[in-house]
Amino acid sequence: MTKHILVTGGSGFIGSAIATHLIGRGYRITNLDMVYKEIVGVDFIECDIRNRQILEELFPENVDGVIHMAAITSVLQSKKDPAGVFATNLDATSTLLELSRTSGVKTFHMASSNAAFGSILPPRRVSNPNVDKTLNEDLPLNPLTPYGATKAAAEMLGAAYCDSYGITFGALRLTNVYGTNMGGKDSIVPRIMRSIINGSTIEVYGDGLQWRDYIYIDDVVSAFTLALEDEWTGPTIIGSGISYSVLDLIAAVERTTGEKIKVNHGDAKGGEMRGVRVDISLARSLGFQPQYSIEEGLAKVYRDFVAREGQ
Repeated sequence: MTKHILVTGGSGFIGSAIATHLIGRGYRITNLDMVYKEIVGVDFIECDIRNRQILEELFPENVDGVIHMAAITSVLQSKKDPAGVFATNLDATSTLLELSRTSGVKTFHMASSNAAFGSILPPRRVSNPNVDKTLNEDLPLNPLTPYGATKAAAEMLGAAYCDSYGITFGALRLTNVYGTNMGGKDSIVPRIMRSIINGSTIEVYGDGLQWRDYIYIDDVVSAFTLALEDEWTGPTIIGSGISYSVLDLIAAVERTTGEKIKVNHGDAKGGEMRGVRVDISLARSLGFQPQYSIEEGLAKVYRDFVAREGQ
């Protein structure tokens, strides 16, 4: 029998890529989102996950698994509106878990973030915030922002439902995801691409030496497919395993595209981790293997931006 998977946020950058891929693997997919996006073969339910009553009324029947992507993902927005981020990222996740329990859903996998780690040590005990740290699944969670806190708390809720009710629950802690079809995003990679196409200057926060792990969208889709089909449980870090500073990333784009990027340094943003390096050994042991180098991924993104916005 064809498995029925509910993808929340299936109209988004990552969610739509997952939904499209799973349709190709023979799954029945329902996309639950506030915004309609036409994806061939995917059923659509228009719903704001913050509205518990409507969500209870519209939650589809005979769902085998949930892939929960719907969330507010901006760290800066979470600092401006912590209550709104709490309602979307935590309260709504709690509702979805409960509806999954009462509906007999077998698996529940959510997109989490390495922002849940925070500084590893509680903020008041960090003597040098610029020290390089490698993150793994065994480290304690000390989030620095409301966004990170909602992801950490949602993971704990999911773990409780796993142990208490037998739902197979997994949290994929994603690093910085980039790829094609992300024209509407305001993260660093699309901002760099737009600066090339528009001939504009890109603002770099602070000195540009803050480092992050960047993973291409197709590798993230592969990770969620493995998590679903192999029934991963607990937290799993998903990244490329290689970190770059913002200035390194800009240099990589310049090498890939042959274009010179104009940079202006603005104020640093508070509440973000200075550096993120991740250990993806656990994911590798579960069969995950990143396929795209930073140059390969950036080349695909640049061609996509030129085709869509460079007219």
